[in-house]
Amino acid sequence: MRALLTTLAACSLLTVAACGDAPTPLAPSAEPLARKTAVDVTGPWARAVEGRTGPGSLYAIYVPQNWNGDVVYFMHGILPPQAPVVLPEGNLWDSFVVVRDQLGALGFAVAYSTYSENGLALKDAAQRTHQLRGLVASELKGQPQRSFIVALSLGAAPALQLIEQFPKQYDGALLACGMVGGTPMELQFVGNVRALFDYYYPGVLPGDAINVPDGYAPSLQQVAAMVQPAIMANPLGLFAIASTAQTPLAYVPGNVTVAGVSQSTLVQSLIVALWYQLIGTPDLVERTHGHSPFDNSTTTYTLGTPVVPALAPVLNAAIAGSNAGVTRYSSPPDAQNFLARYYVPTGDLEIPVITVHNLWDYLVPYAHEPAFRQIVQSAGASDMLLQRAVPDYGHCSNAAFQTAVVQSFRDLVMWASTGEKPAS
Repeated sequence: MRALLTTLAACSLLTVAACGDAPTPLAPSAEPLARKTAVDVTGPWARAVEGRTGPGSLYAIYVPQNWNGDVVYFMHGILPPQAPVVLPEGNLWDSFVVVRDQLGALGFAVAYSTYSENGLALKDAAQRTHQLRGLVASELKGQPQRSFIVALSLGAAPALQLIEQFPKQYDGALLACGMVGGTPMELQFVGNVRALFDYYYPGVLPGDAINVPDGYAPSLQQVAAMVQPAIMANPLGLFAIASTAQTPLAYVPGNVTVAGVSQSTLVQSLIVALWYQLIGTPDLVERTHGHSPFDNSTTTYTLGTPVVPALAPVLNAAIAGSNAGVTRYSSPPDAQNFLARYYVPTGDLEIPVITVHNLWDYLVPYAHEPAFRQIVQSAGASDMLLQRAVPDYGHCSNAAFQTAVVQSFRDLVMWASTGEKPAS
């Protein structure tokens, strides 16, 4: 379970401004590096500095022994709003440190920043990362030859904002386990999971899809302790949620059984989605000025792929019943506009982009990938997108996924160098 917590905390979203605010132009910060300090380094690194930049964010720049003149800007995923704002060493970013050192071994300098706050800090994520360009230029005594972005999970949304708004300042992007279908798509998934869970399991969790008691921030284990007994008593509700097209919970094929259901990957996926809904909703509602960020007022829940094919008729009937009994929520235009602004991609790609995604991702569903592909196709930029699926379970985790990320980064650099799109 500890490994799961580490993985979950390594994924990210962008900080947003007030609902009615116009997008703030992004520009590299002119703030000096007076507050930087050198840090001890090992492995491939020749030197590294860490510092503080405004407002309240921290940054680090690592330069390898055999620097090739290029820089990677890393954008992390979502961290719980209640977690401290800290750099990765010795905390829940640990899985990133492995990838950082692998990039250094390839000769790339790596720069990254915390965001000024955790939670759905989407706007801030883009601003803090973009301002790193000025800090890197100061540290390296000039701009690097090329600049690449590597983003995980929530970080993929602000990464897309940067490369779509500033295509001349970046040379390529690798988006791993990312919310590439847009922030609204991800929030609708989580909201629908909670709304349907409350329908099938009323009273099990405190609050509802848009209301969580003040100060309530349960651990993953606490959510599991509430959810698992309810599922064991009524597994059909779990199967109905997972079989609903609007809530595609991830599970390894063949892992779902009626007997011993509490051990399945499907249960883990449900618990993770509900945990994030509980710890993230207050932050999200605050960013939308108390308005609902979730809207199922016109949603008709439908049967998707039955997780237990033999139960398809029963599941179809249960899902049909949910349309009459589920609690309905409405999101006003200002809240929806805010979520679209931070961020729904335009698909207008001018530089190479590679995405990597586990087929069975329990937090950011793989469904983001076909949605993003359609956005890019509509924009006429399919020649700038390469998508790769990893047949594994998990979010931004496991050895197979990590290997795919590093190999895809190598391919991204080659693509940017030669202009030839790699094989899928």
